[in-house]
Amino acid sequence: MGTGTTRIFNIISMVFVALTIIALIWVISRLAQPPIERASEALPELLVLPSLTPSLTPTITLPPTFTPTPTDTLSPTPSDTPTATAQPSATITDTPGPTDTPSITPTPSVSPTFTPPPSPTGPTNTPAPTLNPFLFDLRDGQVVFTQNFAAPAAGCLWQGIGGTVSGFQGEPLNGYQVHVFGSNIDQTVVSGSNTLYGQGSGWEVPVGNQISTATYFVELKSPQGTVVSSRIQVTFPSDCARNLALVNFYQTRPN
Repeated sequence: MGTGTTRIFNIISMVFVALTIIALIWVISRLAQPPIERASEALPELLVLPSLTPSLTPTITLPPTFTPTPTDTLSPTPSDTPTATAQPSATITDTPGPTDTPSITPTPSVSPTFTPPPSPTGPTNTPAPTLNPFLFDLRDGQVVFTQNFAAPAAGCLWQGIGGTVSGFQGEPLNGYQVHVFGSNIDQTVVSGSNTLYGQGSGWEVPVGNQISTATYFVELKSPQGTVVSSRIQVTFPSDCARNLALVNFYQTRPN
């Protein structure tokens, strides 16, 4: 049985027990009083309940399930309302959806491997160096800046370009035309015109009466006027100790 039904039966049992006790008390109180005599009339004989006194007094027992507890008191607020117990809902099984089938990764096609043809027997041919299209080149591949020795007394009030022209065996070559040009000059001299730079092949072109950072170009021509060297760029550092630019040409191969 539920808890609510048991509590109702307990209450009913308590009511009946209480009524029985009240009835017994009333009967006993009536029996204990002396009979009242009246002058005018005789009292009727009391109704005796022979079966109630001997049977009810010794046999009144509480129901075995009755347990008087402080919580079993009546309350105006109905306390017997059963609390709704949440029934466990059916377990929802998470059914996985269809799994996306991974796309097929394209397998890279096999690229044909290029197999170089077998090398011919013998040492590998070393390609010949690219020849300079010009017969003359700049010695040591650079312009050398130094202090003016042609006119040392001028100091910083002079700036110029000079050099030599040498053949394939290192011999001096004179008669070659040296063309110097820039923002403020365009002049041609021949090798051998200034022996301070070399006997038979020296040359010099003054470009200014003070030091500066001016840029000039120098190219060598044959005695007949054919350009035989690349154009050399000369940019001065504006330094009194380096106001002379040496441009030395040499022949790179036989004629």
